[in-house]
Order: sequence, then C-alpha cells, then structure tokens
Amino acid sequence: MRARITIGIDGGGSGCRVAIRLPGGGVLRVDGGPANAFTDAGRAGVEISETLGRALDQAGLTRAVLPRARICAGVAGCRLPPLAAELAARLPFPARIVDDSETTLHGAFAGGDGTLASLGTGSFFIRKAGGHLTHLGGWGFALGDEGSGAWLGRRAVALSLKAVEGRIAADALSDALMARLAPHPLITLRDAAPVDYAALAPVVLDHAGSALGQCLIGEAVAEVTRALDDLGHVPGAPLVLTGGFGKALAMHLPEGLRAGLVPAKGSALDGALAMAAALP
Repeated sequence: MRARITIGIDGGGSGCRVAIRLPGGGVLRVDGGPANAFTDAGRAGVEISETLGRALDQAGLTRAVLPRARICAGVAGCRLPPLAAELAARLPFPARIVDDSETTLHGAFAGGDGTLASLGTGSFFIRKAGGHLTHLGGWGFALGDEGSGAWLGRRAVALSLKAVEGRIAADALSDALMARLAPHPLITLRDAAPVDYAALAPVVLDHAGSALGQCLIGEAVAEVTRALDDLGHVPGAPLVLTGGFGKALAMHLPEGLRAGLVPAKGSALDGALAMAAALP
C-alpha cells in the first residue's frame, strides 16, 4: 500500500497555494487563483480543486490518493463556521478546513505559542498561549481592519478633506493626497476597493514627519497596541508582524513591542502542511 500523502492548502484573495509532501520527503508547491470563502465560496472551491489537481499531475499522482490523504486547508473567510462548512461541502475530497489566520500563526511559530499581527490591506490579530487560541479582528474593510493599510488610507483621505475645508491645518501630506486624488477624492475613489485605499498608505509613510503623518501613524500604532493588549499579548513576548504595512509600521511601534519582534519561522502554507501532517 502506498504511503499516505500530506497536503497543505493556503487560500486567500490574492491566490491559493498547494503543497504536497512527497513520499520521498520533498515538497511540491503549486500556485493558483483567488480562493476566499467569504468573497465567493464556490469560486474558492473550484480554484483549490483545480490547483490541487495540477499539483497532483506534477507529482505524478492520481486523485485516487485523496480519500486517504491528510489535508488541511487554511482559507480566508473560514473563521465563520457556515462558510467553512460550505467550502468543505464544495471540495471533492475530505479536508480539515480552518481560517488562514490559524495556519499563518502555526507556520510563523512552527506550532508553538506566540502572537501574530497581520497588517496588510486588511488586518487581524491572533495569539496562541498554552494551547488556547484567541483571534481578534479580521472583519473586513467595512466593519474593522483597524491598523491596516486600507484603514490608514481611508483615514488619511478623511483628514485631508478636513484640511481642505480649513477644519485642521493642511500640510505636505494632505497636499500630496489631494494632488494624487485629483480632481477630488469623492470622484477618484467612487468605486474604490480596499486595495485602492491601501495604496495610499505609502504616501502617509513617505510624509511621516509631517504633522498629519505623525497623527495618522500614531493612530495606527494606537489601534495595533490596543488590539495586542486586548489579545493578552505582553510587551517583550514573541511577536510576528506580517503584511506589507506591518513591516513598514514596525519601526514606529513602542519599544516594548519592538523588543519582542521575531521573524516568522514559516509561511501560512508551511503551517497548513504541518497541521495536515498532525491529522490522524
């Protein structure tokens, strides 16, 4: 009888990734299209299935291995049980379905305890302590994502409009944003997605020394600090920051938080593969 195959899957809005641990010990990785269960569970199921199919083909394996395979999929949106159940029902193979935040944390600390703050276009905060998992945020642009790149971009535009109205002092940052969003933010951002607001975060960081820039970065740091405190994170304890905005914001965090910063030991895909390997 052939050895059981171990498969890890990482799915999100930017794409999905599949890793297969081969019988000889090597790992084959294949990338696919967007797979976000919240945005479109049906599309996510198709992308994951097709990407896994290509990975099996490249590994010289048939789909006959799937019923006995150990499979863990960390997919965006699957923090909500109904969406996790819907995705599981759409996949033509058995798998443990979890939110991608859980596989991200598992990969970052190789399954050990620690805290992770993901600050990209959106945000979430997750901590494992004594085997107990606590997850905060991640509710999307409309309802949360505090401290994220999109959150900062939207806040920067709001304050820049106040500067135009004379309600607060204009400076280099508000001028730069208004020039970039000409003829007017209300027109330019009429059909904007979160990623479009996140694209404005670098403008804020480029003007970090301005009065408005200092205010905005201070607000972002306050949101991150508050979330970590609510999570039970203790300054100085191990903390991983992920996401493009998180890496940029690191230098602005309080000294106590910076003291605990450590690099991630692995990726979300590594975490999914490890969690799959631990399945019975």
